[in-house]
Amino acid sequence: MRPIFLIAAAALSLACASKPPETDAPPVTYRPLERMAGQEILVLPVQYLSGNDTLGWQSQIPNRAAFLAALDDQIETAMNARGLGRAWTFGREVERASKMNSILMTDARSLSAEWLRGRVLPEATVRDPLAQQVRGLVGLKGSRYALLPVELRLENRGNGTGVAILRVVMIDSRMALIRWVGEVVSDPMRTLSPALTASVATHFADLVIAP
Repeated sequence: MRPIFLIAAAALSLACASKPPETDAPPVTYRPLERMAGQEILVLPVQYLSGNDTLGWQSQIPNRAAFLAALDDQIETAMNARGLGRAWTFGREVERASKMNSILMTDARSLSAEWLRGRVLPEATVRDPLAQQVRGLVGLKGSRYALLPVELRLENRGNGTGVAILRVVMIDSRMALIRWVGEVVSDPMRTLSPALTASVATHFADLVIAP
């Protein structure tokens, strides 16, 4: 019986030795817009700044248009830092192109997107005149999809901190459908500063590609 025992022990030892060590697999980070990274995308200008102000910060924003335009620039900077600048077109350039073609299209900063500030579901139909406006702007680049930052709102998170939240929708201009709806939340901060909106821009880029 001893040889049989030795063979069995050796087989058990070999099986244990050949078993790979168990390791914790790193969590997979799902990025809602990652499949758009390699496509030509228009990122339209931010359209609205919410009038709700539980923080008292809006008194520090004398020029809303300039404030939102600065956010457009921060979004472009954050996206370019992830290597998206070659295929994506951003707010300032889209606005400039719309003004150069003002006979044919609406100013990209004044789209008919008011209804998107309410509850919107993916796969909803994009209503006219917004559908036509987006189709015309996207057509300038011969692409199909547009990311529309609809509204930035400032919210109180307690303990003297607040966040900026940017609502974004992705529009399929050919099908006139909303393909995705999301909200990008900044890091909590105690004051209104460029760092607050830069945080929104960074987290927006996080939805597409890792830093």
